[in-house]
Amino acid sequence: MAVITGKKTIFFVTSPRSPNKLADEIRFLVENFSGRPWNTETQKEYYMGLSKQKFFVGTATGDIAFKARDRINRAPKSLGLVVLKPVIALTDAGKKYVYGKRPEEIFLRQLLKFQFPSPYHADKDGFFDIKPYLELMRLIHDLGSLSKNEIALFVIQLTNFSKYQEIKNKIEIFRDGVKGLRDKKISYKKFVFDAFISELKMLFKHEILEDDLSTRESEDVSIDKFIATKKRNYMDYADAAIRYLRATGLFTINPRTFKIYTIPDKEKDLEYILENTDRKTVNFSIADEYEKYLSAPTTPLLISDDKQELIKKIMNREPATEFDSIDAMNIDQLKDVYYGIVAEDLSILVEKEKKKLKSYQEYDDIISTFYEIEKKEIADPPLFLEWNVWRSFAMLDDGDISGNFKIDDDGIPLYTAPGNTPDIVCRYKDFETIVEVTMSSGHKQYEMEGEPIARHYGDHKITTNKDVYCIFIAPQLSGAAVAHYFVLYRTNIEKYGGRAKIIPISLGDFKKLLNNANNSKVKPTADDLKKLWSELAALALTSDSEVEWCRKISTKVETVFR
Repeated sequence: MAVITGKKTIFFVTSPRSPNKLADEIRFLVENFSGRPWNTETQKEYYMGLSKQKFFVGTATGDIAFKARDRINRAPKSLGLVVLKPVIALTDAGKKYVYGKRPEEIFLRQLLKFQFPSPYHADKDGFFDIKPYLELMRLIHDLGSLSKNEIALFVIQLTNFSKYQEIKNKIEIFRDGVKGLRDKKISYKKFVFDAFISELKMLFKHEILEDDLSTRESEDVSIDKFIATKKRNYMDYADAAIRYLRATGLFTINPRTFKIYTIPDKEKDLEYILENTDRKTVNFSIADEYEKYLSAPTTPLLISDDKQELIKKIMNREPATEFDSIDAMNIDQLKDVYYGIVAEDLSILVEKEKKKLKSYQEYDDIISTFYEIEKKEIADPPLFLEWNVWRSFAMLDDGDISGNFKIDDDGIPLYTAPGNTPDIVCRYKDFETIVEVTMSSGHKQYEMEGEPIARHYGDHKITTNKDVYCIFIAPQLSGAAVAHYFVLYRTNIEKYGGRAKIIPISLGDFKKLLNNANNSKVKPTADDLKKLWSELAALALTSDSEVEWCRKISTKVETVFR
């Protein structure tokens, strides 16, 4: 049991940081360890087994038992998807989440039930009375949107729903201050930094007066270190909160302002929740009662549980639908119809985007987005790098370009591609290209992208009789990763049908390639790309080292398509 007595702020679940990992990791747990105690031995066994799964992302080093607890004791347990005592088991909500048709609905319900205090989070002083995600949703609705900074600065202070108006007022005052920055010639970054200092000194004035400034992360007990640590922690909570809200299907983000807002078509869904979900926490005397409450897969009610409201949503999306036929359907059938319409609309949206991209209308925006990704001035750089490279390949040629990342109902990227698939697959008449991207660098890049990319290449090669190329793109290429691909191309490997054509291209060189294509009077075709990939791969055979290979690739890209 965690103790929150004496804490000054709330927190949001941070592990896993990206909730798209949850289902696979929970499934592996319950299918291999159900009925066993969750102890150090089991934890180590679980994590080592997990690390061998194709979907796994991470390293199997360090404190293995702690890493297992971090993955399971946080979101899976806290959100009522699994129970760990007396033995490991999947809850009713967990079953629907892992094996059901609409996991985003279950995830939404679980977030709405998460509360402070609880038998998992004891508060002897009665300071807390809050459902954090519910009130966060309310603020987004009432204010139109929220930035990561606003969540970290102010929402984190919302320990009791009775303080809601106070926190809302603080955010509005903060926004008024932002509006006047240009006249005062103060940078937004400096304004936010000063706001953090002001809020943290107010929150922790007693600790500062008593010189009680120690943190778990450091022996440095200075006030500067204390404030920097708190600021970093609260920004982590804010980042995780945004990711978890987006997993409900109700919210999206503006990638440049970092602001989260309600998807326009989901405004009614959010309003229904805010009107019908009790703000006050439920008092539980024992953990079993709380676990039973959390594990119920049908509470609280959503607008999609109301048959007439669901019919209205269908009719708004598809006015030509015959009312008589849908009126006879049950709730589950109606949901199938509604989500089918949503998926079809999203497919149409993606196809429109592809047509727009092929005309090179989006070239300037693509380059601008790459710049913001490199400067990390965009929300979730790894996700948007994947998405922007997909846009680039869709612009470049006439193939069937599919990204394995997931997008939300507003067309904004939601999750990166799962660990067991290539990031992007480009299919052409007589060859195919898989594309892998990463923001990682150094040895970490080699660990994360070395063997997995080679495996993706080999697996994809088996599924097609065509030539296959793999383009690997990163802001900074790791020498170890490049050396790995260099050796693979110079070696005849049966699994890869000969040489593994994995071509490393730095993001800087990739932007040059796009620039040349944009400026070319005759735009490149799939045949032009195949010729280029073939030439870039073959340069490995005329290079004495991986360093020379990279240099030759860069030189070739400088002049291509001119």
